Formats: sequence, C-alpha cells, structure tokens
Amino acid sequence: MASIDSYLHLIGIELLVILAILGYLVEADLPKRVVSRLFLTVLGFMLAHLATHALPNQIAGFIYSSQHLYHSAKSPGLHRT
Repeated sequence: MASIDSYLHLIGIELLVILAILGYLVEADLPKRVVSRLFLTVLGFMLAHLATHALPNQIAGFIYSSQHLYHSAKSPGLHRT
C-alpha cells in the first residue's frame, strides 16, 4: 500500500500538468495570470516539500541553532571551550 506522501506527490504532479495545459490554452490576460500564479504556488509547495525530504537534518539544525537551550545542552562526547 502506498503512503499518503506518495499520493500527495501524484496529486501535486497532476495539478502542475493540468495548470500547465490550462495556461497554454487560455488566451485572456486575467485568467492566464491566475493560472500562472496557481502553477507557481503549487510548484513552490512541491519544491519546499522536496527540500524537507532531501535536507531534514540541515533544516532542523538551522531551526534549532537559534535556540539558546539547543546550544546550552552539554553532551558527553563534545568538549567545548
């Protein structure tokens, strides 16, 4: 059985294909702008989702590096000066 993440990938790809075809077929200015903004929004979410899959440890390190408690934790293997 496929995971929900796989289904979301398929839905996102299908949305991009549909919006790309729709953007190609629409000739009026305002609807074309709306379709292109929707396409870029879906593409942005898909790229952000890809980044969270590809770089989870780096993203977590970036988020927690600004936290004081993260820096003040003493681990037995590290010798800080």
